[in-house]
Amino acid sequence: MRYLSLIFLSVLFPAISLSADVFEKKVFTEVRIDSVGKEDIRRLIRSGVNITGVRGNSVRADISSEQFEELRDMGYDPKLIPDMVRLKPELRSGYHTHSQLTAELKAVESAYPDICRLHNIGESYEGRPLWFMQISDNVGIEEDEPEFKYISTMHGNEPLGMELCLKLIHLLAENYGSDERVTNLVAETEIWIMPLMNPDGYVNNERRNAQGFDLNRTFPDQFIDSDNSPDGRPTEVQHIMNWAFNHSYVLSANFHTGALLVNYPYDSNSKNANTYTASPDDDLFVQLSQTYASNNPDMRGNSDAVTNGAAWYTINGGMQDWNYVWMGCNEVTIELSNTFWPAFSEIAHLWDDNREAMLAYMEWSLRGVRGIITDKTTGQPLNAAVEVICIDHKVYTDPDVGDYHRILVPGTYNLQFSAQGYYSEIISDISVSQGNAARLDVSLIPQIHGDINADRKITLSDLISALQIAAGGEIFPVSQAADVNGDKRIGIEDAVYILNEIRKSYEL
Repeated sequence: MRYLSLIFLSVLFPAISLSADVFEKKVFTEVRIDSVGKEDIRRLIRSGVNITGVRGNSVRADISSEQFEELRDMGYDPKLIPDMVRLKPELRSGYHTHSQLTAELKAVESAYPDICRLHNIGESYEGRPLWFMQISDNVGIEEDEPEFKYISTMHGNEPLGMELCLKLIHLLAENYGSDERVTNLVAETEIWIMPLMNPDGYVNNERRNAQGFDLNRTFPDQFIDSDNSPDGRPTEVQHIMNWAFNHSYVLSANFHTGALLVNYPYDSNSKNANTYTASPDDDLFVQLSQTYASNNPDMRGNSDAVTNGAAWYTINGGMQDWNYVWMGCNEVTIELSNTFWPAFSEIAHLWDDNREAMLAYMEWSLRGVRGIITDKTTGQPLNAAVEVICIDHKVYTDPDVGDYHRILVPGTYNLQFSAQGYYSEIISDISVSQGNAARLDVSLIPQIHGDINADRKITLSDLISALQIAAGGEIFPVSQAADVNGDKRIGIEDAVYILNEIRKSYEL
């Protein structure tokens, strides 16, 4: 497990003794628990404690009053982490309010209507809009290009990413057409940026949403909650999921504060153990994470700046694992600062530290293998899956255009393309470089009716299946023309007739 240095604990996890009365005004309170090891962390997680950070032998947790008493009973000594924004309200000074954020996003859309379009994907629990800014050279038009997204501040007391996302929106909008790199990104990528996913928490200075949920613990989870449905989930999570179901994101990241690192899947495992839990694309995730960290001066050269999620500490219901497992989208979690709520005077410096990293990470969406998958007969785009042989993970086409974008590290690969009702295709020896994605368009052949083995040949078992389907049983009520001997039963003459019809239709 990768730990951050203990040297800075007193600065990063300041704490005071905790008594039950701190819960009178807040349902949940953040605490520090010292002198814990891996087994303690696992024990805390299994008891339902929401761990929010690990440094050395100390953990940070978001607990209720009942859990406070339970921790004491378990032999731990939780200490309050002071809410610095409540103690020093001036820390909010300079940060955009939700209404100011809304006004600025609308102003950008108005100033750059050809490349910017603002979307309200739904309202928070308390009725505040969730804004997504779409940036593309042909905004609003479905194109053969990867979809990329940044989402920030799903924890309401972590607003730094909101400000950096807003600066990135300005950078892309204002430099399109004049800066070659920005112009290429906007022209070749459909970019989506959500600066504030938890506006209620932000307004109320709470980690959780107004319903009391930690939004990064309530997505579907492959080990404990495998129902990929938004039903019953927090309001904001429902909106994010429903929006994603109608898009085909290829690469994304979500921004937090409270640490300084990049965290990649998997975040959880079947044993809730703090141990490295690799996804099928582990090599890719390491390189994606290192790209961000190596371009951030405060992360660069720090061996702790890139970590597997479960190796740091396990969580269930995280957004990055959901995106990868269910949506075919590669996502990492980026912790931007050890300080939850940096003074606004530090924003300019932090933007300088993250600007290059944000752009370099985005550019990965243009690497790997890409193309369009169509029906060979009609030429229409398909809702298809793409899988690399020996990497147990699928990505999917955008069915509007049929385009797919499979991000891969340099190497030679064999890819399988499949769609319901079509013969799968395997194409071998596809070379992937460090540059732009290799182009590979694929046309899939519709399956022959009755070819249940999908081998493009009709066998006896296929024939029996086709005849049973056609006949609906022993009696043959469907096509009197096939009942060539007029006995209302399937015989050899009927079988020959059906085979001839299949042969004529598909030219076997």
